[in-house]
Amino acid sequence: MTLQCSSIFANSDGLHPRLHAKHLDKALGYRIPKIEVKLLQRYRPYDRHNDESNKKQHYKGTQTWIGLHPQVLQTPYCDIYTVLSSINKIKVRHVVDIGAGYGRVGVVVSVLYPDAKFTGYEVLSQRQAEGNRVYKQLGIKNAVIKLENVLDHGFELPQADVYFIYDFSEEEDISQILLILQKQVQRKKSYLITRGDRIDNLMKYKFKHAWKMVFRLDSSDLKVFISRKNS
Repeated sequence: MTLQCSSIFANSDGLHPRLHAKHLDKALGYRIPKIEVKLLQRYRPYDRHNDESNKKQHYKGTQTWIGLHPQVLQTPYCDIYTVLSSINKIKVRHVVDIGAGYGRVGVVVSVLYPDAKFTGYEVLSQRQAEGNRVYKQLGIKNAVIKLENVLDHGFELPQADVYFIYDFSEEEDISQILLILQKQVQRKKSYLITRGDRIDNLMKYKFKHAWKMVFRLDSSDLKVFISRKNS
């Protein structure tokens, strides 16, 4: 499949966003269901990670959501397209995704902002490798998913114009990343796109001084913030 225009992400047929995303995954060449099944065969599901009666090992490290349905695990393409299209106050040169999964955000960025760089961070090598394989297959040259845990000591979050972050771990872990972001945006105007109840709570009570919400996708839990200091 050749990526030529952003209309493929818009879900003009009115399908359920997850069904639209499933069809598009297949058209783009992703092998997500097969990979997720293999992960579940090897590791305990996310909701039974403390079940010692389960003979499968628990993935050591941050939460990976193994066992969650692939279309629940990932944000639908049409939602990513909508929130990225809402960004209009800055020139988008670099987009960073904290918890990139299979890299859907990078695919959409490559069409909406073809001159921009995309960097995703993922802790599972199977997802990271598949995302990079699809990028190569589609001829996407400015996107890469790196195999890194953003909570590791010494991790350096790069400067970017747009950051994606979701409930990848417990609140204290998410807060750690938001504190780093707070320092980053003191130097330049940036957007932050969030997804999840934990990060919603943090943005509402702990980081409201740093970010101003400028867009909310009613059909989803995605929110778009802009840094207050420079807004």
